[in-house]
Amino acid sequence: MSHFSKIKTNISDIEILKKTLKDLGFTYGSTKCNLSNVHINYSNQVKYLNVYDSKFNTQTLFEFIWDGYEYNFVADFNLWHLNMSVDYFLEKLSQQYAYNVILNQSIMNGFNETNHIFMKDGSIKVVMQKWND
Repeated sequence: MSHFSKIKTNISDIEILKKTLKDLGFTYGSTKCNLSNVHINYSNQVKYLNVYDSKFNTQTLFEFIWDGYEYNFVADFNLWHLNMSVDYFLEKLSQQYAYNVILNQSIMNGFNETNHIFMKDGSIKVVMQKWND
């Protein structure tokens, strides 16, 4: 049995990030921009993931920008209008992303999720099983 309370989460898998955003009730759109006047060392193409409120799909709430290694959260704090603080949102996002990574890797290694429980302290208890063939 493993247990961790807080870890640094590196958001590097676009498919898991998309699933995480969907799990949290957001919609998104991805674009690529050719920034010929910006000097960056990995490429002149930056991949953006624009995130919207699923109820009001009109204005970008925030975005994730690929830096060649991971997706970075970018938001205009003057325009932040979710009913939670940015720090709380980032904790929830990191937790859900880590949960999805664990599920994805566990399934790839032959495990199945049998149960998950959202605990009163905000943690998630996950029960996985693997049957011998």
